[in-house]
Amino acid sequence: LWYKGWLETRVRLLFVFGMLAFTMFIQHPVARMSPSARNRAAMLTVLALSNGVIILLGCSMLAGAGIVTQPSFQAAKGLHGSTLFTLSLPVSRLRLLVVRATVGWLEAVALIAALCCGIWFEFPLLRSLATPREMLEYAATLVICTSALYCLSVLLATFLDDQWRTWGTMMGALALWWLSRQTWLPASIDIVRAIDKGSPLVAHTMPWPAMAFSLALSIAFFFAALKITQTREY
Repeated sequence: LWYKGWLETRVRLLFVFGMLAFTMFIQHPVARMSPSARNRAAMLTVLALSNGVIILLGCSMLAGAGIVTQPSFQAAKGLHGSTLFTLSLPVSRLRLLVVRATVGWLEAVALIAALCCGIWFEFPLLRSLATPREMLEYAATLVICTSALYCLSVLLATFLDDQWRTWGTMMGALALWWLSRQTWLPASIDIVRAIDKGSPLVAHTMPWPAMAFSLALSIAFFFAALKITQTREY
């Protein structure tokens, strides 16, 4: 099952890492700006936007298609030809879902780790604003706070085709961003603020309440996905 998950995601993982490398390349002029207050604000804005796009891309492409077989790259409509074979394997649907979701989540964590390492070495201005420990805390914040978005994609994959799951994940992310910008959410549950203005790189403190809320939301999304996979007729 682990190897099967890897075969389904390796091309997608290569694509998102390629997009990460391209993003690092186009950010290079910003990375070399002088350390003025205005340039610091511009750098943090660029990092927030680029990081958000890369992470959203990773969550929407790596979360999989629930317990059914997923083509390596193209968006699929309906059931893949080997889905019935997968469901006939002598394993529970819980195990199918856990393994597939874990494979994609570990790949998303690797993407976030590469992202954080890349911006740390590319931006001298960032190294002057934050310590290595705060960078590690920022990476942990990204992993936990974006797990809710990842698990939302896992949930959508249990009852939507691949292309609609991708669009649904993006719409969910945009809805969170809009609610955060409207300041309608308290800081304790504002996941977007926790990885932006409230992140360890900016606020120099860990957004524990928002991280706990994201973790609880991730668990709720996953158990909802499990309930659907256990009751759905394929």
